[in-house]
Amino acid sequence: MTIQNQFSSGLESGNFVVNSDPVHQAWCAIEQQRQVNPNAEPSLYNEIIEPENPIVIAFGTPPGSLEGQEGLVSSKDFAHFEFLCNKSNPVFCINEAAIKLFHSHYSDLLVLKNKLVENSKSKTPPLIIITGQSVGGSVATLFTLWLLQGLNLSKTKRPLCITFGSPLVGDEHLRKCVLEFSAWKSCFLHIVSDQDHTPKIFMSRNGAYKPFGTFLLCSASGCACSEDPDFISEQFVTTNSHSAQTPDPNLGFPYGKILEDLKRKALCNVFESIGGKTDPLKASIITQLIAIGVVSQQQSRDTDNLVEKMKKHETKLLIQKKKNSDSDKILNDMKIHMAYLEWYKKDSKRQNIGYYDMYRNRGYQTDVKVNEFKKRLMNYWEDSVTEVENKPQLEGAHFRVRWLYAGTNYRGMVEPLHIADYYKDGGENYQTDAGKRPKHFTLLEEWHQEKQEPEKKQEPEKKKQKTQKQEEKPESGPSKSKRESVGSSLNDDSCFWARVEEALIILLKNGGLTTDDKRKLKEFEDYVWNALENYAVSPEIFLEKSSFMKWWNEYKGIVESSSLLLEFMKNDGPREYEAGKFT
Repeated sequence: MTIQNQFSSGLESGNFVVNSDPVHQAWCAIEQQRQVNPNAEPSLYNEIIEPENPIVIAFGTPPGSLEGQEGLVSSKDFAHFEFLCNKSNPVFCINEAAIKLFHSHYSDLLVLKNKLVENSKSKTPPLIIITGQSVGGSVATLFTLWLLQGLNLSKTKRPLCITFGSPLVGDEHLRKCVLEFSAWKSCFLHIVSDQDHTPKIFMSRNGAYKPFGTFLLCSASGCACSEDPDFISEQFVTTNSHSAQTPDPNLGFPYGKILEDLKRKALCNVFESIGGKTDPLKASIITQLIAIGVVSQQQSRDTDNLVEKMKKHETKLLIQKKKNSDSDKILNDMKIHMAYLEWYKKDSKRQNIGYYDMYRNRGYQTDVKVNEFKKRLMNYWEDSVTEVENKPQLEGAHFRVRWLYAGTNYRGMVEPLHIADYYKDGGENYQTDAGKRPKHFTLLEEWHQEKQEPEKKQEPEKKKQKTQKQEEKPESGPSKSKRESVGSSLNDDSCFWARVEEALIILLKNGGLTTDDKRKLKEFEDYVWNALENYAVSPEIFLEKSSFMKWWNEYKGIVESSSLLLEFMKNDGPREYEAGKFT
């Protein structure tokens, strides 16, 4: 994949951040926290609420050194952060000192969380800024993660966590867990000076700690933003040797002065000083490294090696962003494939055979094209469902709300084609034998059913309200709209044709019907009748050349005379059903 005109926007982003109000509001809150409660005891945080301004929660820094506090503790050994886990990363680690501080103030933090969640439900919820310096920043990060779990981000503003000189809080697995929540990564801004030793204090632990979120890296020369964990870790190691030692983190590093200096500093055009590089990506990386104090304007072999390494990191990120932007095009292609299948379904009805059996018989050139589209759609949805399944529960649920309708429509349209291939190749027991039905179809069906459960519980109350308002009796059975649209609908049960195939196998086998066979056929008959009562099957099943009619023509000779389905088929029931008049 080739990406033209590559460049890095870290400088522009850095200057924008330095001049933003939330950063300066956060630092002012930290300074107020020190004035109100210099040692952060007995309260861990200070809450600042001013009319028409953001709510700012400033976490203080307890006295004491961070040296020797680099221990990590597994998520299996502490509570309240299980929601971050997913199948790919079932366990992660957090700095032991930070999680102990969090748990020691859990009761107060729970009250604060509940209060902020309640405030977020107002008509005009304010922005929430959560901030802290040093270990206070670590607790601010953990609290923000915990708060995000309780917020409905579709209806409220995202909170913003801004830390100053905060040590890294967790390992690579924590970073990956957080990134699975696509809307969360932009909530974290960590401001770090090249002269501050505190943020880098745990970097010597064999690379176990990994950064997440956006980092504003500052030096006397300027500043730049980065989200690349490899780049950030590299800079922490590079600048750690000349960072100022801060034995007592409670004394703090003067970030207020740094921010003011950077805000006043005019940007210089340094492209001339780096030799007029023609590669804009390389030039912008060198400019950033100079700005954050990693290299000087006098280049060396080590500088060239570092620049090439960071160029590879930046290119990798650009490629990933390009892939993400391509996802919209892929989704649009999938919609086109589905539209073709819709056309194919209508054409099969005109030929009096039906969608399922036209594809199963493969008598037309268009069937080859349908098979190609079927494979592409299955590959896309298998990948999409696997991605959702690996996400944490909350993020997966958000995906289901946005995509479940499309997934249900896909399942109803494509699974019958897959079933047709399966039984054409001599398969049996599609639903009952483990591993025969593709997993993504099963998951899409389960998610659809989960979504329907709360809706079914709410339905009686909705009908009651409608009755009280309109003084009319709620209708029973399928809705009027469902009856009227049944002619163009899909089967509610995407495995309907697998049930038909199994019933046909029983009827057409040699040796006569056993008692168990008759029981299974009666169960299938009852299943069909229930589906008809609920307008849950397409009237295409009654087309002359369909597999269902093949089954019925065999079964009607042995069905009991009292059968409701028999009466339906004899008395022009299929025609009434298609017209939406069957009751």
